[in-house]
Amino acid sequence: MLRMLRGRPKAQTSSSHHCSPAPAPAQAPAPKTPLDDEDLLQEILLRLPPNPSSLPRASLVCKGWRSILSDPEFLERFRKHHHTPPLLGFFAGHVHATPVFTPILDSPNRIPASRFPVPQSHSRNDEWRFMGCRHGLAVLLEVSRREAVVWHPLTGQRRHVSFPPGMHTDDWNRWHAAVQCADAADGHVHGDCFSNPFKLVLILVAQRVRAFACLYESASGAWGDIASTATRDTICYTQPSVLIGNAFCWLLGEADILAFDIQRQSLGVIEKPNMKRYFDSSVRLFRTQDNGPGLACLSKLTIQLWERKSYCDGVVGWEMLQKTIKLKGLFPRRMRGYDKLVYLSGYDEDTNAIVLTTETGNFTLQLDSAQIRHIIKRDYICDNTFYPYTNFYTAGRGVGWKWVDQKL
Repeated sequence: MLRMLRGRPKAQTSSSHHCSPAPAPAQAPAPKTPLDDEDLLQEILLRLPPNPSSLPRASLVCKGWRSILSDPEFLERFRKHHHTPPLLGFFAGHVHATPVFTPILDSPNRIPASRFPVPQSHSRNDEWRFMGCRHGLAVLLEVSRREAVVWHPLTGQRRHVSFPPGMHTDDWNRWHAAVQCADAADGHVHGDCFSNPFKLVLILVAQRVRAFACLYESASGAWGDIASTATRDTICYTQPSVLIGNAFCWLLGEADILAFDIQRQSLGVIEKPNMKRYFDSSVRLFRTQDNGPGLACLSKLTIQLWERKSYCDGVVGWEMLQKTIKLKGLFPRRMRGYDKLVYLSGYDEDTNAIVLTTETGNFTLQLDSAQIRHIIKRDYICDNTFYPYTNFYTAGRGVGWKWVDQKL
């Protein structure tokens, strides 16, 4: 037995010999995903909703996404894809006070009011009068300095345009103005148009018997000829312009419509339909589905709609629509007892929605669908005018940019 044990080979230990591990099998490369294709990735990112938080939040994913989302060419494609900028909120205020931006979107898309501070007047004795917004631009008037101010809330930039010679009065309540982007390029999407040419219309109603209008075009840097027409009343100071077809329109005190044809640079008055007299806060000018003028009239919590139509024989006239909107059945139940006092205090021409003011706050009412939304909650009624502000609030843009004050 001893000999057998001695004849056995000694066991090999790890200290004397090292066994090499078997080579690992070669791993196949990871399959590519659609997100690895930059062209396809951009097509996916284009379809993010146009909410203020969409692009900033997506840019946090990685550097590659942030590089794409901050590219000006991508941002332009993003705007063209969605075409219509979102309604970010309203500039709301009394006619004698500087309006304040009032956001209406929910978090995380809610933009604080401090992001869009309305510029202050150079004179302590004269406030800039806010005239309204369109295509991401706002227009204000400083009558004491005879200036119109085109302001871009997103960047804070503004341009000053001196009044044309030949239109004179120191009564600020007789002036009105409207602005629009004048970029005629194919595929241009309105919303971020400060660097584009614009058209500015200045209105003056003298002694309630005659109105004057003049068109300024930034492309030429010049005012056109002054147009005028007879009128029976002044423009309602709580009623900003509505762009209907190729004309800026304002509601006059008697519910007639003052219309300035931008292409012809002519001024005229559209007489109101045969209806009863309404207070300024009970009637609103709106744009119909046929891109014509319409009137929304509120009486006893019911909105009646009038539409101006062209008939086949060439006759143009007003027609009262059978559609009515009963507000009492639309307001929340908790408003019972507080819905007797309602004002029409604003209009958004892009969404065809009217702003309602009540004792429990403000609502937007979509005229086509009769959908109602509670946008501002309060326990008292106010007489503010609401000017809608729409724009693409995208990554890399904001009021933090240095504004440029240009004199034209």
